[in-house]
Amino acid sequence: MLAKIYQTAARSLVSDEVAGSYSAADRVLICDADFRDLDSNRPPVTMKVSAGVKPADLSLLDASACVRLLHAIGVEEADMKRRELLFELALVLGGTRALDLLRTLTSEEEERLAGVLRSTWRVDETVVRTFEKLTMHARQADDKSGPAALVPVVNGHRSAVRRLLARESMSASLHDRLLATYASLSQFAGFLAYDLCDYAAAEQPLNDGLRAAHDLGDPMLIGYLHYWLGRVAIDQRRASAVSDHTHAAQVWVARSPSKLMKSIHDSMLSVAYALDGDVAASARTHDSAVALAGSRKDNEPAFLYWVSPSSVETRRASLMVWLNQPQPAMVAAERCLAGIGPQPRKRLRGGALARYACALAMAKEVPEAAAKLTEAADLTRQHSSARLTDEISQARARLEPWADTSYVRQLDDTLRSCRLTWAGQAREA
Repeated sequence: MLAKIYQTAARSLVSDEVAGSYSAADRVLICDADFRDLDSNRPPVTMKVSAGVKPADLSLLDASACVRLLHAIGVEEADMKRRELLFELALVLGGTRALDLLRTLTSEEEERLAGVLRSTWRVDETVVRTFEKLTMHARQADDKSGPAALVPVVNGHRSAVRRLLARESMSASLHDRLLATYASLSQFAGFLAYDLCDYAAAEQPLNDGLRAAHDLGDPMLIGYLHYWLGRVAIDQRRASAVSDHTHAAQVWVARSPSKLMKSIHDSMLSVAYALDGDVAASARTHDSAVALAGSRKDNEPAFLYWVSPSSVETRRASLMVWLNQPQPAMVAAERCLAGIGPQPRKRLRGGALARYACALAMAKEVPEAAAKLTEAADLTRQHSSARLTDEISQARARLEPWADTSYVRQLDDTLRSCRLTWAGQAREA
């Protein structure tokens, strides 16, 4: 009734804590009670307005999303009690897309997590471990299918952890682990935005994570956040920012025992040297990065699981393409592809293929470039990385002088079937 009187959404009148006290069915009714359309003074929602909303602002689901969530749970869960529990958790942790992650939890983990989010259970070691577990599973889901579906999920988890840190009293050791999880989730949220080529959106959570890492005093996390801020700067061709983050990271990496952290820092330092024109130093630090990337992962932090000689080589290929050096780019791309295992990460393989295609196009090796780009394009059917599709588009643009050849025409057919576009593409009538 109050929602109708004030011509607003009923959910906006209820706090998270109060909403959590209702049953799942009652929460659906609350989500459905939306009378904002009665407000004659309400401005129309446009794409421009929506585009300005940050992902963190979308953590509360609208009525239709609540209905979809309840339906998705009902299809797979027969037990009513577990339906309500999953609904309650998914409402807070990102909606329907969070269900796959929640299903990796045990019954005890679900119950304890729900209790903490309701404020009826205190944060304990199990809850902190559960957030760490969910974060790692989210990273693996990104490797498999890409960032698009994970943005609301990771932002939901990140917001939940931030609220717990602000609200809960806990032991120093639990607080530090939860703060480290928040920094890790912030890095991951920034990476997802970066992989969607939304660089402005990437920097905010990365900087939030950097502040949390400084509060924690963890040199590995601080260095890692600087590395990803540097990666954002590299893709934007901001040479001074690349140098700033490289040198800032260097101080903290020197305090860390991690060889993998030293590897990715050397990889970024190689870029900084190349931008300064020091080719010898760039090659030297790249070789160091490759060697360190092959180190054992036994005592390394979980978030560095992706570091490998192949991941370093593909960064080198990207740099060489940027510097218009096709032969070194091809060598680096070949090494990357040779080092990838039988079940490769799609983004890593696709990026290496796109960079290889760029180098081949620069060398005017058109049939080979088209073949590599066709293979890369097929991977976009399974992975939502916008950086990958952007690199494919850039590589195809380099083949424009040979657009009338059979090799490029067949490539273009594949690109269209994958709904990919490129510069110079003819507009359809």
